[in-house]
Amino acid sequence: MKLFWFETFKAFSRWRTYISFGFIALIVIMTEVVMKLSASEILDRMMKSFQKDFLIYGNVLNGWFITAFIMNSLHIHIPFFITLVAGDIVSSEATAGTVRLLLIRPPSRSKIITAKYLATLFYTTGLVIFLALICTAFGLLFFGGGDLIMNYQTQFRIIFIPEAEVPTRMLLAFTAAVWSMTVVASIAFLFSTLAENSIGPIIGTMAVVIVFLVLGNFPFDFFRMLSPYLFTTYMVFWQRFLDDPIPWQEIARSAMILGLHNVGLFSIAYVVFNRKDIKS
Repeated sequence: MKLFWFETFKAFSRWRTYISFGFIALIVIMTEVVMKLSASEILDRMMKSFQKDFLIYGNVLNGWFITAFIMNSLHIHIPFFITLVAGDIVSSEATAGTVRLLLIRPPSRSKIITAKYLATLFYTTGLVIFLALICTAFGLLFFGGGDLIMNYQTQFRIIFIPEAEVPTRMLLAFTAAVWSMTVVASIAFLFSTLAENSIGPIIGTMAVVIVFLVLGNFPFDFFRMLSPYLFTTYMVFWQRFLDDPIPWQEIARSAMILGLHNVGLFSIAYVVFNRKDIKS
């Protein structure tokens, strides 16, 4: 446990760790301020698809809707922020020339790599929780509360969630988002154990995420067949908590597949680190 907190302290003592939190705060606040200033225009566009079939009253453009909107918008940005630390946590030791000293100290290699991985997961969890808090706090402050109405235009359906259920749904959604982002952290962590500098793991991880996202969204039969084998297909399973009814079976399957990815990626990193030549 002491080794874990030591690695966490090292991670949070680097200035680049706080870049992610700063940029997330900036993006969220700017987005919500702009949406507040353009509220009437956004509301008109939202209501166009409803007006023919429904009569809707109340605060439609509320803080919960804004939070869900931002979550959908940042699913590519958040992985990049995660790689800034996850891709640096092991490779930085090689860059700084401290890896030899680190590996000849009393703690075993197994304990060191496990502590670094847990510190990576801690950072990832903290980043998503920070996103949840700042989205919800500013969203409710600027737009107030209300029922959540989601318009899935690609699926031609509308989801209505009463305000009393929304906080629980959002809590579950952000918990699932944490679980999704740990896979990105695991990929960056693995690359970090293989590299001698931080640039490679950061670029490599983002390349994997972007390529998989592109392949999974190509509208061709071959890529649709390939989609179930891409981890990015399951990374947005947090959205299912904003569905009605909640598809628990699909959620459990997605969570299990992502969990297996985490186990596999960490196992490879564990073996690589334990075989690392400290004389090189």
